[in-house]
Amino acid sequence: MNRTLLVIAMFCSSSVFAQPPVNNTANIDSSGAQYQGNLTVNEAAGDQQQQANARAIAIGHGANATTQIRQRMRTVVDPSLDARSSIQGDSFSHGSGALGVNQSSGASNQQANAMRISIGTQPQSIDDSVLMQQNVALLNNSDPTDSAPGYRQVTTSDQAFTGSRGLIQLNQSAGVGNRTANTLSVRVTE
Repeated sequence: MNRTLLVIAMFCSSSVFAQPPVNNTANIDSSGAQYQGNLTVNEAAGDQQQQANARAIAIGHGANATTQIRQRMRTVVDPSLDARSSIQGDSFSHGSGALGVNQSSGASNQQANAMRISIGTQPQSIDDSVLMQQNVALLNNSDPTDSAPGYRQVTTSDQAFTGSRGLIQLNQSAGVGNRTANTLSVRVTE
């Protein structure tokens, strides 16, 4: 008798184990206004998103600030999904400092903002390893060639970011398999 009730309960509760539908809408509305200093924001809606904000500052004799970001993704996703990313209102307006914003919706998107500043008293040579701030690699293309892409929309309010001063790094994407990156490297010697 107990086994029969257990089997009936399992079949009746199968909807409890079902995955809820994925929300593919990312929205920032009137956030981060009048920021000061270092502000980083990562917002993602959907599945399998990778985002990073890296900051490095070095001061002194032989200063050498470094950043390295490695993102890898191995996945297959449905390219027909609809996705929407928006920054509304006066978001991030009238601020000052270093701002890094990553916003994505959809699936399998990669975003990175990297900043490094070195202030030293000793000159240093610049080679390829110094110039390479990050490595963003999508190993497998997730877009099948036989299906149509879904509806994608990216919007930014005309009031967002107004009156801000300093470094502003923004990655905003909607869709499948997007890769975006911003890098800044400053080296000052006396």
